[in-house]
Amino acid sequence: MKKKVLLSVLIIGLGVSLGLLAQGLTADQILNRVEEAGGFVGGGAGSIITTAQVDITPDGEETTSYTFRVYTIWDVEGEPDRGLLVYLAPELVAGTMLLSWTPVVGDARIWLHLPALGLTKELIAPAIRGEEFVVGSGISREELAAGFRFRDDYSPELVGEETVQGKDCYVLVLTPLEGHFPDWSSITLWVDKEHFVVVQVEFYDEEGNLARIMEGADFYADQIGYIPRKIMLTNLALGSTVTISILARELRELPPEYFDPKNLPPFELEGL
Repeated sequence: MKKKVLLSVLIIGLGVSLGLLAQGLTADQILNRVEEAGGFVGGGAGSIITTAQVDITPDGEETTSYTFRVYTIWDVEGEPDRGLLVYLAPELVAGTMLLSWTPVVGDARIWLHLPALGLTKELIAPAIRGEEFVVGSGISREELAAGFRFRDDYSPELVGEETVQGKDCYVLVLTPLEGHFPDWSSITLWVDKEHFVVVQVEFYDEEGNLARIMEGADFYADQIGYIPRKIMLTNLALGSTVTISILARELRELPPEYFDPKNLPPFELEGL
């Protein structure tokens, strides 16, 4: 599954069209640029290795931390985007792997490798795919595999421009396509006009209530693209917060064996 954003505004009698507002870019073109830029994670085509830490703080409870390494190959013509997420810590889950293939059109395929059982299983049932990739994160395996892409399920509308965190942003509202029933009734994206990365996202539930907020912070440019060092996720329904910290990332040629579900695990954990 994949995702998108809310709101519709009529501009009447001002002589200003949305096309001019976006300096000639339509909502579809902006959303395409966002997905090309990597959404929140900022990056283009190629093989990338990212190390990240996820800190989860449930309402009124202590913070739990996880560390991951993520191997990705993006935008190879004729092939799906591929990602292999490897749990590094804590020790209890170290070696667990989540492999995804995400085609340009259609749902992602997802495999879960459990080292304690020596088992690799493709996740097909919607309930299993919809489970959180880390308990308390509020991010499902399917969302993670799809890379928070919205094209398949939502239609974008450009509703204005705002300044967020000192950045000039396009404001896009995504609403479900006819006949599609994704998790959110609408999504609002704030998109950096210069780099086309997502600065902030608001997710609205079936009743139209704001349910979840994602915000990027401490943006910087590296050899791959423009990226936030931190992404904060607030789950208003649960009262929990999640912080994703990008510890390191690099361009590196990756062998196709890393992304073969029949070959999991493709390396020894100690070799990471």
